[in-house]
Amino acid sequence: MSKGKKKKFRVWYRKARRPFEWLAIWLAVTIIPRLSMKGALRLARLIAATVYLVDKKGKAISRANVRVMFPHLSDARTDRIVRGSYRNMARVLVMIFWMGRHTRERIKRWVTYADGLEASFRESQPCVTVSAHVGNWEILSQTCVAYGYPMTSVAKQIGSPAMTEGLTKIRAVIGQQIVPAEGAMKHLMKALKNGGNIGLLVDQHVDVWQGGAWVTFFGLDSGVSLAPAALALKLKVPVIFAWSRPFKDGRYRIEPGERFLPQDYPSPQEMTQAMVSAFERVIRRHPSLWCLNYRRWRYMKNGTDHPDRYPYYAKPERKPKNQG
Repeated sequence: MSKGKKKKFRVWYRKARRPFEWLAIWLAVTIIPRLSMKGALRLARLIAATVYLVDKKGKAISRANVRVMFPHLSDARTDRIVRGSYRNMARVLVMIFWMGRHTRERIKRWVTYADGLEASFRESQPCVTVSAHVGNWEILSQTCVAYGYPMTSVAKQIGSPAMTEGLTKIRAVIGQQIVPAEGAMKHLMKALKNGGNIGLLVDQHVDVWQGGAWVTFFGLDSGVSLAPAALALKLKVPVIFAWSRPFKDGRYRIEPGERFLPQDYPSPQEMTQAMVSAFERVIRRHPSLWCLNYRRWRYMKNGTDHPDRYPYYAKPERKPKNQG
């Protein structure tokens, strides 16, 4: 199939699937919030088992990522970690919709802060909060808002525009401010200047020419956004890394990662490396709680000394479009 035909097919496919996506969102919004917590957890396990069974590409990416993280791990242990990751991701998805009803009440019942964390957070206002796609990352900012701390987050497109719009409405239901990824910096700076907090997930790939930097993550060069550190240093506010630990009965506890003060870091690059190293320490302890089917090391830094250590899906570093 030619490139032109492939492009036309993709456009047609996106339009064709839109009614089904809206139907799926409507069903999720209508049915999932009415379930008990036990029912929601059972549904998450069913979704995880089903997706794990059919998602060959995602499993291959997940296993490749685990091999980067733990090169000498057995295949059996690798598969247990990957299965756990699928269960966690399915639970995150179900909880997005389940928490969409009686959001404030349900968060206060099912989510708590680790000892001393809320007090530390209160004393750090305003601040930049950061996390990785570990535990239930969706619940972090919602919890802050439910407990009375204003929060602004960035909405990246997830799937189609219809899917993104539906999820954004749920995220904003109790007052979380959601801004689009394009032009987000001015909104984030305004929020901090007005005494609010911002929440960012920064374990996804960002090219250097898009505002990222190469840092070391599990021993490999990885492109990560400089935005949290740049904002913290410019406005002299702290960065707080926290993450949410799930429990079998449906509860979550917001766990402290680390606190990064602007006066301790001479540059955004050094603060970003410190943040990513903190992510790595948590993920090493809880690998099955990390979103493993994302192509984290999708690009290799030019001139890397160990290209053989990168996963199979990694490609050479991209250049800006205007440079070919």
